Parts: sequence; C-alpha cells; structure tokens
Amino acid sequence: MTLNPMRPLTQPLTKKAPYRAWAEVDLGAVGANLKALQKLFGHQTKIMAVVKANGYGLGAVPIARTALEAGASSLAVSSCEEGVTLRQAGLPGQILVMGYVPPEGAEAAAEAGLTVTVNDATLVQALAQATRRIRWRNTPLPVQLKLETGLHRSGLEPPEALALARLIAASPGLTLQGLYTHFATGDEADPGFVYEQMRRFDATRDLLLAQGFRFAQEHLANSASAINLPSSRRRIVRVGLSLLGYYPSEQSRLDGLQLEPCLTLKSRVARLSGLEPGEGVGYNLTFKAEAPKELALVPVGYADGYRRNLSNKGEVLIGGKRARVLGRVMMDQFVVDVTDHPPLAERDEVVLIGRQGTAEVTLEEVATTCDTITWEVLTGLGSRIRRVYTNAGALLYEEE
Repeated sequence: MTLNPMRPLTQPLTKKAPYRAWAEVDLGAVGANLKALQKLFGHQTKIMAVVKANGYGLGAVPIARTALEAGASSLAVSSCEEGVTLRQAGLPGQILVMGYVPPEGAEAAAEAGLTVTVNDATLVQALAQATRRIRWRNTPLPVQLKLETGLHRSGLEPPEALALARLIAASPGLTLQGLYTHFATGDEADPGFVYEQMRRFDATRDLLLAQGFRFAQEHLANSASAINLPSSRRRIVRVGLSLLGYYPSEQSRLDGLQLEPCLTLKSRVARLSGLEPGEGVGYNLTFKAEAPKELALVPVGYADGYRRNLSNKGEVLIGGKRARVLGRVMMDQFVVDVTDHPPLAERDEVVLIGRQGTAEVTLEEVATTCDTITWEVLTGLGSRIRRVYTNAGALLYEEE
C-alpha cells in the first residue's frame, strides 16, 4: 500500500481551536503579593522572585515580568534553558540559575548573561572559556556557590567551596557574586534545624571571608522561612509559592500577611446525563448508584493535571455549589454528581480550583485530597490547559 503524502496547505489556517479548560492567572494578585511580602520583610531585604518550572506551572514570563514591575530585585530559575527563555522575552537584570548546568550549557548561559550556580571545576572552566569566546562581554560573568548545610543535595562542603572560590578568582572572565543555601525544614513549626543550617552557612562564609573572598549577595530563606523566621532573611530572600498567593505552611498564615491566590482553574460542562440505580460510572465501575443520579461530564483529566487520585473524592464548583467526582478520573474527562443542583445546561462554567460566587475549592484542599503538596498540583497542570492572564477579573491576554 502506498501512502499519499498530505497535501500542503494552499492557504494558512485562520480559525483558532477552542480550549476545553483554562487557568485564569490574576497578575494583579501576583503584584499585590510581592508588595505585601516586601512590606513584611522591610525594604532593606531584597526579593528574588523564583519562577522555575514555568513559573510553577502558571507562566514564567508573565509572572517574572509582573514581579519585577512590582519591585522584585532579581529572578531565579532551575535550568539554563529557563533562564534563556526569560532573557529572550526581554527580561532584564539578574537571573540566577539554581540547578544543574552541564558544561555544554556554559556558552548559552554566558551569552544570556545568566548568573550560574557552579558546583564543580569543569563548569567553572567551561564558563571561563565561554566568556573569552564571547567578545562583546566586557564585564565578568557572575557566578554563585551553593553551600551544603544539611539538605544533602547539590551543595558544596567547606573544602569544595574554598577550592572553587580560588578557581573562580583565578578565572578573569568570572566573578564570585554570592553564596546561598536551601533549608530542609523551613516549612516546619520547629525552627531548630533551620538555625543549625544557618550556623553551618555562616561558618563556611566566614571561612571564605578569612581567605580574602568577598561577595555582594547571600541568601538562605525561601518563602516559608522568610515569612516565619526574620533572622533567616539576610540581604535577599527567595519567594516562589507565596508570590502566587499560597502559604507554604500553616505557620506562614500570619495576621499581618494577606496573600491573594492568583489561580482559578476552569472548564465547562460538556454533557448532562442520568444514572439509574445499579448502574456504574467510568473505568472499573468504582462508583455504582444506589438511587437515581444526575451527572455532568467535565472535559478535563489526568493528562491535564487533574489527578487520578481525585477519583470518587474530589469536588468542583458548578453554579456556585459543590459537586463530587463519581468514579475514576480518566485521561481526558471525569464525571460529577449534580443531582441536588438547580437546573444546569451544557457549557455551564466549572471551577476546579478557586472561587465561584461565595464557594471555593482551594489549591490546598486539592493537594490534601491527592495526598501531595501544592507545588506538585501547580506544576502538574498540563499543556492542554490554556493560561489566561487577568487583572482583577479583566482579561489582559492569553498565552501564545
């Protein structure tokens, strides 16, 4: 059998395909959250806005731009690729890459003027060589060292930090801009180990200072510790989840700090139907009706980040009232019980996370039901969910 190649288009496609689910991201809330955090920390403490993992799933470029406009001093990402994306979008200033950068990424990092976290000599040498090849760069490329203080992930032990600091000092194209670490228990009520990590950080920093090294930046605190523990703030704090309006722990819900959740996750009723006693719903018929039921089909599934362990447990909002998931959450859809709802129609709005009228399904509730954390729910939102950016309910633009 011979397959005919697809005919080339004779004219461009002009009709935009509709989307079945969308995430409304209130950039006004993001800006307000940054200002509320800045007020809490005081203006002597600078805020580094963390927008890794595509801005925790909500769009790195819009979140980063909003944070800078609201007063953030710098940005942080996990990968070189993420940093280059921000730079290509025209975002200025410091962009710290906190995660692993392979040596072959050195030239891209140097060209984009990213601040790279270095943890071995090979990367330092690759960055130094890259700065020599990029003729237009007339200022040293800043790098930072992440110190091991207890998380045992990618940090440097004191002898390693000292050796790399010496290598950086011997590399004309590089400058040691700062030191930082990350807390293992910053979101816990007991700050004991946070204090221990601070002590270890200070010991390594003092070792470097005693050897004549100087650096303009040091930062330890993430959202949770920055909010809960003023002594952890130092010159800079890194905020990510709290920038989006979510508290990283119950201890973070301070009376003087009011954060505004920026996400409302929405879809529409795709179909209304009924269920008779004894009939089941979905794969494996894990729900069977004991009485007549009215059902609504929601065209969102685990491929979109609405997790399968919300099966028979999750709740959404339709018509300002809660509706429970019946049966399995499937790859592309799930079914909810609307038996006790007022009359509904196909295409009625469904809120999966956020407010509808006076009712609310919080991100924290969804995470708890899934036995996971808010970060995982946010970053798990799939590419089929359209990101739509608003300010106080008014549409600004949609993602490209």
